[in-house]
Amino acid sequence: MKIFVESLPELFGALGSAGVLGALAWCCGLWRRSHGSRHACAAPEAIPRWELDAQCRAIRKYTLLGTASGDGGAVQVMSTRLAGAILVWPVGDRQERFELTDVQLFDGSFAAEPVDRYEKVH
Repeated sequence: MKIFVESLPELFGALGSAGVLGALAWCCGLWRRSHGSRHACAAPEAIPRWELDAQCRAIRKYTLLGTASGDGGAVQVMSTRLAGAILVWPVGDRQERFELTDVQLFDGSFAAEPVDRYEKVH
């Protein structure tokens, strides 16, 4: 029993030190979150969608499926919008809506699917 009583100061000292270190780590985490540096270098795909803000979003290249430019190549646009957003793009003499997706194509761009073409099928 004497050994237990004599070791109590060291035990309380260790618990106190652990508590102080834990409190400092918690405060640093709060400071980082409040100053916006939490996701500064993370890839947008690794961040939950609801935590993305405008300064963290990466610029993505989207290929508008089913369209062709004047030289016959695919039409590609750059955007920071999230998947699910609707983009309006002029195709010939009309405006066509495209939905941005998370589907990555072979060339590294992401797919933008034509919405109006699918709605007319029904």
